[in-house]
Amino acid sequence: MTEQTAALPKTMTVLFDELEQECLTAIRYIEALKASALSVEQRDELLGELSASITHLRIQTELLDANLEQLDEVDSAVS
Repeated sequence: MTEQTAALPKTMTVLFDELEQECLTAIRYIEALKASALSVEQRDELLGELSASITHLRIQTELLDANLEQLDEVDSAVS
């Protein structure tokens, strides 16, 4: 019995790359917010950018989850 191998569809690879980049962006904002010498304006700007990044992460994870479910359905149908 041989085990099947399957590469991820291109869309999944793109979604993973985008998710990775947005995670790194959020981390950069979090690290910047940890700096002790921020003005109120800098802090507010970073919080706004972090909020936007978190919103983007939510959207990306929803898209990724939907694609993972579709991939699972296709794999189940083939098995």
